[in-house]
Amino acid sequence: MKINRINRFWFTYFFIRLFYLFFTVFIYRELTTLGDTGRYLNRGFNFSSSMFYSSTDLMDCIGGFFGTLFGGNNIISNFFFMLLSFYIIRWTVEKLELKKHINEKLLLISISLPNFCIWTSVCSKEVVGLTFSAILAVLFINFFNGFYKIRKRDWIAFYLCLVFKPQYFPFIFQGLILIYLMHKLRKPLSQLILGVTFITANLLALYLMKDIINEYTSQAYAHFNVSMAASTRDNVFVNDNDFFHKAPLGMFTAFWGPTIEEMLSKPTHLLAGIESLFIVCLFCFLLKDFFIDLFRGRIIAVIAFSYFIVFSGICLLHYPFGIFNPGSAIRYRTNFIFLFLILLLYLYNYYKNHRYNRTRYE
Repeated sequence: MKINRINRFWFTYFFIRLFYLFFTVFIYRELTTLGDTGRYLNRGFNFSSSMFYSSTDLMDCIGGFFGTLFGGNNIISNFFFMLLSFYIIRWTVEKLELKKHINEKLLLISISLPNFCIWTSVCSKEVVGLTFSAILAVLFINFFNGFYKIRKRDWIAFYLCLVFKPQYFPFIFQGLILIYLMHKLRKPLSQLILGVTFITANLLALYLMKDIINEYTSQAYAHFNVSMAASTRDNVFVNDNDFFHKAPLGMFTAFWGPTIEEMLSKPTHLLAGIESLFIVCLFCFLLKDFFIDLFRGRIIAVIAFSYFIVFSGICLLHYPFGIFNPGSAIRYRTNFIFLFLILLLYLYNYYKNHRYNRTRYE
C-alpha cells in the first residue's frame, strides 16, 4: 500500500507539472512576457568560456543546445527543464522523507503553486535556482542534525549559487557556519552571544557599504523598461538611504508581488496575489509553534539565528529586484522559495516531534 501511495503522489505531481508546461508554452506566454526563455532556445548553440562565470551565457549555451536540437521554443525543448524540476523536487522530498511527517495533500499543493511551476517548467534561470536551493536545503538540514560532510553535489550547488545568485551566497554560507559553530559551543549563553555577534556584523557591513548600496539602488530602476513593461511601478529609490528607510515594507512587497490594485487590474497578477496569500498563510502556520515558544521566552538559538540570517538576508537582497515590478518579484522569488519552504517544513516537524530528527540524508 505504501508503494502505491508514493507512486500515486508522484504520478499526480508529474501530470501537474506536465499541465503547467503546456499551459506556459501555449497560454501563459500569450498573456505576459515569458522572460528570456524564447531567446535562450532560439539563439542557436553557442559555446563560450564565459559560460563558466556568466549565468546568462550559461543559459544561452544550454538553451541554445536544446533549442537547436528540438527546433526552438516548443514543448519538446522545454520538456527537459520541466523534467529536471520534477526530479529535483522528488529527490528532495524523498531524501528528507517529508511525506512521513507532512500531510500529503498539503505537501502536494505547496509544490504545485502556479507561478512556481510555471517558471520552473520552461528553460529559465529559475530552474537552476530551484536546483541549488533544493540541494542546499538538504545540506542545511544535515547541518542541523549534526552531519557536516559537504558532498560533490553541495559544491556544485555552491558554484551554481555563486554564478546565478551570488547575492544569496554570503547569507547561506553564514547560516551554515553559524549552525556548525553553535553546535560546537553548546552552552545557550555562548550561542546567544555568537548569534548576536553575527547579526551585529551584518548590520555593520551594511552600514559600511551604504554608499555603494545607495549608488547601486539609484541605478536599479534603469534596468526596468517602463515602456515595455506596463506593470513597472514608480522609482522608490530617489534619495540617499531610501533603500534602508523603505526596506521593512519593501521586503514584504517584493516578496508578496502585486498590490491589491494590481491584482484587480490583471488576471496573472490576481493569480500571483492569491498564490502569495497562500504562501504567507502557509509560512505563518509552519512558524506558529516557533513564535509560541518565542513568546514564552524559550528560544532555540541555532534555529532562530541561522533562519533569521538566511531569510532576512535573502529577502533584503531580493527587495531591490522585486520592488519595481510585481511580475519580476514573483519570478525572482522562485529562486529561493523552495529553500524557504523546506527549511520551514523542517522547523514545523521539529516542533511537532519536540526533538531533532537526527537523520543523515546521504
